[in-house]
Amino acid sequence: MLTSDYAENSTNTQLTPLLEEILGELEGLNQTISPHDYIIALAIVLLNEADFHICTKRKRALHIPKNWKSEETSVYEMCFYLKSVSKVQCKLVAIPLEGTLILNFFPLMEGKRTYSLTVDTLRYYNTFANIPSKKYKNLKEISHRFKDALSTPVRSDVLISAGLTGPSLQAIPTELKFKILGMLDVYSLTRMAQCCSEFNVLCSEPQLWKQLLHRDFPQFSCKTEDSKDSYRTSVRIRNNRRINGKSLKDC
Repeated sequence: MLTSDYAENSTNTQLTPLLEEILGELEGLNQTISPHDYIIALAIVLLNEADFHICTKRKRALHIPKNWKSEETSVYEMCFYLKSVSKVQCKLVAIPLEGTLILNFFPLMEGKRTYSLTVDTLRYYNTFANIPSKKYKNLKEISHRFKDALSTPVRSDVLISAGLTGPSLQAIPTELKFKILGMLDVYSLTRMAQCCSEFNVLCSEPQLWKQLLHRDFPQFSCKTEDSKDSYRTSVRIRNNRRINGKSLKDC
């Protein structure tokens, strides 16, 4: 998933795919939906962006779990696991207090630390919106607050417990990996793809090559669905024009 697909990049006219998917499921539930429900649905997406998946037998990694909210107390409780350390479960507990949600996220392991975030629901949920793309506001702010306060520190704790942290790219969140890869030249990117299976997959991501194509060849009109193939084509055109002493205006 590239940064362009993250919830914070949704607009008033278009939600990003994962946020649109979770809202579709939320609004399909046979129950009254509260503003807090929308914030928790967003939290599920933000955790998914940080590689936390819901503990479930369902094949879909992103969904609203059954019994996600207590009918008596309206407290939300869900368990997640980090994709790279699936043996360690993490729990999200969200407590509603009138217009505020207190979010708590922690790994279920010895010596665990609980991380908390207080959210003013109406700062991020638009009560008067009648279309999905306008349900949320200040998405970039809540996304950064959530990741800084909850998903990033819990991810770090889980990786430390598994002995996977250290001064390496593998220890950082996927979204940061994509940002770094998007800054590399193509030669460096192909070398990165040889490091390990994870980076081989990341370096083959079509959206990454689409981003590189737009960065390096803004004049090039992509005529195929394969962005990597389009990039190769643009390189050949550029090289041929250089040999012939022509400019790259029409690439």
